[in-house]
Amino acid sequence: MKEIKLSCEVITPLFMGGANMEPEIRTQSINGVVRWWFRTLGGSKEEEKRLFGWTGEKSNKGMVKFCIIRKDNIDRYLKTYEKQFNQGGYVLQTGLNYIAFSLDQRFKKEHNKPKRQYLDVGYSFDLKIILSSFLEKDEIKKFLGALWCAFYLGNFGSRARRGFGSIMVREISGDFDNFISFAPKGDIKGWLKSNYKKIRGLFEKPKENNEKSKENNIEIYIFEKLDKNIINEWIKEVQKGRNGKYLARNYNPQGVNPAFGRLVGLYNWRDLLDLMGFTLMAYRSYLDPDYTNAKAIIQGRPNNNIIERAIFGLPLNFHFSSIKQGNNRGTVFPVKGGEKLRRASPLIFKVIKNGNSLYGLIVFIKESFLPDDIDLKFVIKTKNNQDNLQNQKEAKKQQNQEKMIDLQKPGYSLIENYLNSLKNKNIIRRLI
Repeated sequence: MKEIKLSCEVITPLFMGGANMEPEIRTQSINGVVRWWFRTLGGSKEEEKRLFGWTGEKSNKGMVKFCIIRKDNIDRYLKTYEKQFNQGGYVLQTGLNYIAFSLDQRFKKEHNKPKRQYLDVGYSFDLKIILSSFLEKDEIKKFLGALWCAFYLGNFGSRARRGFGSIMVREISGDFDNFISFAPKGDIKGWLKSNYKKIRGLFEKPKENNEKSKENNIEIYIFEKLDKNIINEWIKEVQKGRNGKYLARNYNPQGVNPAFGRLVGLYNWRDLLDLMGFTLMAYRSYLDPDYTNAKAIIQGRPNNNIIERAIFGLPLNFHFSSIKQGNNRGTVFPVKGGEKLRRASPLIFKVIKNGNSLYGLIVFIKESFLPDDIDLKFVIKTKNNQDNLQNQKEAKKQQNQEKMIDLQKPGYSLIENYLNSLKNKNIIRRLI
């Protein structure tokens, strides 16, 4: 039996908890993220079962165990998340508010709606990993590779795909082959590329049962051109021809030196996530043909059943204030056997800390977005005139009825265009 100890620190607010959503460090959640990265890197099903275990008729425990052996006092770091509001009490159109929309569900400051609690930046804990003595050397290396990716390409907890729940390893010790570095140092770009190349090499062998290789299924980009003026130029270019009352057209962060237009203070997680979130909001805002197609579907006159924005993650809500009569809302869901599901975004926003500096990454996971047995549907709640119904029971029944319209499944072209447009303005640079 071998043991590895990691000293960990929270870099962006962590929304991890149980069924009651009370913040806590959960080994089940950490195990799940590491397991997902093992699978995404190309680990076989048999390797995954052996390392992490499986459930079912012949369930068995895995050969890796996670334990929390020390943690800070939660009460000292427990906070309630709040959106940013203007002087009139209305929610501001910021990138941070956009990517954190579900963490504080208020649209006006006075509203009494749920707000999530979280563990604040700086919270630390020690994680012990126990490895079975029956594991082979190569199996341990692959596990460590997945562990590294979980901490430096992924995040933990709610809104993990949008940059929340970033955790770094301050120190690692124990009985293991130290073939990769877990503590960022020196040139962050070189450090990332060197470690990822070693990890990728562990999973290069052909897969069992004619499975396709996953060698090129991950792309990694880093934010470089942190210039307000260039970002606003980019916004004008990608939004050419778009119009709308709430079009996200002006990036005006607080952390800017007005004399130069350069972004400053990006050691602050809020500024960095706001920048990353605003690029996504601006790119998607009033995007056609989605805007036109969704509106036409809701109004009962569909002519093109494709919503390309679905590729950024599901469900996807539409609300048209310009529709004054009848239903003005609809939601895009993945549906299997009549059951509405969710689908995580293929894009991960990631914050990495190196010394006193923070860096923003976009990680693009190019997996099959929707399997063949899952359909894509535009769901509209039926709205009837309840005054014409005979009784309250019938009114309630008809009010809850839904109409589902078939949609085409989107490809990755919209995400690729988003990344290429940022890359062409030197706002991001591809590392891998």
